[in-house]
Amino acid sequence: MKKEEMLQHLKALDPAIFTLLQDEICRQRCTLSLIPTESAISPLAAFLEGSALANSTLDTYGAAHTSSIEELVRTRAQDLFGSEHAVVRLGGIAAASRVAFLALLHPGDTVLSFNRRKEEHCAGLNYHFESFGIDPVAQRVDWDEVMQLAERVRPRLIIFSPVSYPCIPNYERLTEVARAVGAYLWVDIGQCVGLVAAGLIPSPVACADVVSFPTNDALRGPDGAILLCKKELAARMDAAVANTGHSALHMNHLAALGFALHAAAQPKFRTYSEQVLSSAAALAAALRERDIELLAGGTETHLLLAAPAAGVDLMESVRSLRRIGVYVKPDRIPTMRSEILLSALRLSTVGAVTRGLAPADMALVADVLACVLSGTCTDRTEDRLRMEVAKLLMDKPLFSEAWMNEVSAHVAAAPSSVHDHATGERMSILKNLLR
Repeated sequence: MKKEEMLQHLKALDPAIFTLLQDEICRQRCTLSLIPTESAISPLAAFLEGSALANSTLDTYGAAHTSSIEELVRTRAQDLFGSEHAVVRLGGIAAASRVAFLALLHPGDTVLSFNRRKEEHCAGLNYHFESFGIDPVAQRVDWDEVMQLAERVRPRLIIFSPVSYPCIPNYERLTEVARAVGAYLWVDIGQCVGLVAAGLIPSPVACADVVSFPTNDALRGPDGAILLCKKELAARMDAAVANTGHSALHMNHLAALGFALHAAAQPKFRTYSEQVLSSAAALAAALRERDIELLAGGTETHLLLAAPAAGVDLMESVRSLRRIGVYVKPDRIPTMRSEILLSALRLSTVGAVTRGLAPADMALVADVLACVLSGTCTDRTEDRLRMEVAKLLMDKPLFSEAWMNEVSAHVAAAPSSVHDHATGERMSILKNLLR
């Protein structure tokens, strides 16, 4: 059945779901998300997820039962990140986190975690969490202070997840801290995974015992997560996967993940990631020109932490930006002094660049953010900015053709080309739902 026929059947049989689908596509096309965890999936990865591979399930796990497709995906992950072992059969970062905890810790062990990250994934698990954060004045991590804290609390595991840290971490210094107190080191690189894969920012894989990351957003793959680890931890990680119920997985998910990893190894992905960095730097410069405070002094990655002016309510800023058509993530950033929390919007250029926005477009984005964060945005101004955002996004797809990998001429001309088929299906859906 062709896509157009399927859509007509869906509309006739389940108009409520059809309307939700139509409304969501319109919302995504007409609004801009600067939320770090949101970016469009690659059309080819989406094609594989919706393919006949969805009818096949892998229902065993372990070295004796490894399938060819799982081994391919694992090898690609290891090669891309230079890891000794990879776990790819994971439904999401929460599942990956629980696997890591169960593989590394015993009940009652102490965990020293940046901003208490991963504690939210410990329901039913018995660990004692201690927190470290940025210096409230310098707004950067003081590694000497972290060393002193680690020597005092003697953690079994140190976790660093820079999802709210726009600077490049000192992984060598963090490794020294972990080794000094006999702790495992686990780094969750989060949405920095794309920049790490492209070789544009340092990777913690060589020094950390465990590295984790989601496989959607920055990698533009399916929902899921990957755990990388040292070879001496491989058996424990695999056992934790099997013991936590990750024994079945559909082949379509693995195929989509394998493609995303393959795409991340291509020159086109590096070009995309370079533009993510350039756009983040351009947005940071534009916000500073408009007198918006950026925590940690700006950005060295895809991430910016933009603070509201004194007296401006952070949540009202979020609501105002949503009315304009810009989605953002509010955050309260912990510091090394537990009584001090810093308010900011956690912004990323990952999704904006996926859609085809360039560094030159960041001036308009900065105008919108600065107007709201400065507290000068009136109802009339909101209306004007809404129109400007709509104009900016008018010709922007959810996934820009600029980031599709080129194929040879004879392959591109073939009627059965997966590239042509996926592109044609995507255009057909948009034509039918948005006309």
